[in-house]
Amino acid sequence: MSPTDKVRTLPSGRLLRLDRLRSDGILTPEELAYCKSEAIPVAFDPLQSGWILADGIDDLNPKEVIDPRHPRSSRDHPDIALHLHLRPWEASDAQRLTDLLDDAVLWDTLPEPYPDPFTVDLAETLIEIANDGPHHEVYAVLHDDLPVGQVRLHRDPGGTDSGLSELSYWIGRAYWGQGMAGAAVVAFVNQSFVEDPSLSTLIARVKDGNMASRRVLEKAGFKSDGVAGPGWSVFRRSR
Repeated sequence: MSPTDKVRTLPSGRLLRLDRLRSDGILTPEELAYCKSEAIPVAFDPLQSGWILADGIDDLNPKEVIDPRHPRSSRDHPDIALHLHLRPWEASDAQRLTDLLDDAVLWDTLPEPYPDPFTVDLAETLIEIANDGPHHEVYAVLHDDLPVGQVRLHRDPGGTDSGLSELSYWIGRAYWGQGMAGAAVVAFVNQSFVEDPSLSTLIARVKDGNMASRRVLEKAGFKSDGVAGPGWSVFRRSR
């Protein structure tokens, strides 16, 4: 399918992308009617209670993140540009998590202090906590089946607003500048809103001067919303 074939103009003048993601949501009545008139395959999505493109990219289940606009091709998926996968951390990931997080430069972008040295024992503890918390959702970001980072949702961080969650994320330094954080965060945010109707607002903290992280959040629809303590800014996205 050529780039021009991926976009159709509807009778109203609005555009319909045929390479849209499942997390982009269900088709509007006009889009659905157009697809039926043009014999474009559609399918009912029980998760979102509506119709989606049958040939669209499923980035919700399994937990896949696909960004066809990224310029670097994946080894296992040469037909697309960037293919990531989200899954819970596993006990067998402890050494890999240690390799990624034993990095003072990476910790300089995070709100917590660097636990120098970062040990395998600490990694095992963090994996247990990640998979055993009723108030958070934590996923390893995999590229070519290898963990390269993490996304996390902390529900009701202040204990006063059940519709509010805090997003945090990191990507190992060896993978910076390759678009992985942006692709993972966009899909994870969209997925979170779809899967949890009670979720109304997401916030995220960014260290002052970390323009790359700021761009990641802006790509995911966040807007600057003041400060979150000395040296940190807060970004917010509402449903």
